[in-house]
Amino acid sequence: HVKSGNYRKKLGRFTVVFNEEQEKQLCNYLKELDNLFFGLTRKDFLQLAYNFAVKNKINHPFKNGMAGQDWFHGFKQRNPEIVLRSPEPTSVARARGFNRPQVELFYSILWEEITKHNFSATTIFNMDETGIRTTTTKPPRILTIKGKRQVGAISSVERGQLTTLICCCNA
Repeated sequence: HVKSGNYRKKLGRFTVVFNEEQEKQLCNYLKELDNLFFGLTRKDFLQLAYNFAVKNKINHPFKNGMAGQDWFHGFKQRNPEIVLRSPEPTSVARARGFNRPQVELFYSILWEEITKHNFSATTIFNMDETGIRTTTTKPPRILTIKGKRQVGAISSVERGQLTTLICCCNA
């Protein structure tokens, strides 16, 4: 069985389903979705692993259309950079507008205006707004990269009533 290439590495009583390259593909896909604010829940990822095994004709012990909890636990141990975290709901408009090029452009234009009009610190105000939504639904935890400070997930803005709080100050 070793010469035929059908040999599967064993971890105790468990047989590894995917090789290192295939698990790396799954990790990269998770990271890509996370960067697009579409992180996968544990259940979604277990279904993805099952479908990945089926599509690639990989022998697997998965049942009920998804990988098992034991496999998931082993996957997390083999890939410690992947963790489960609770995301902060983020609207599509905010996710699209808040990216590095947009922020750099904003601060570039701001600096040009400050120097052009010679604004002093007392004439510059800082204003921040926060919205408090009345919906009580908490988004499910998603798989993300370890060490990431803020985890976002696209959510619907239309649900619930929004109360806005604005704070303003200057130097």
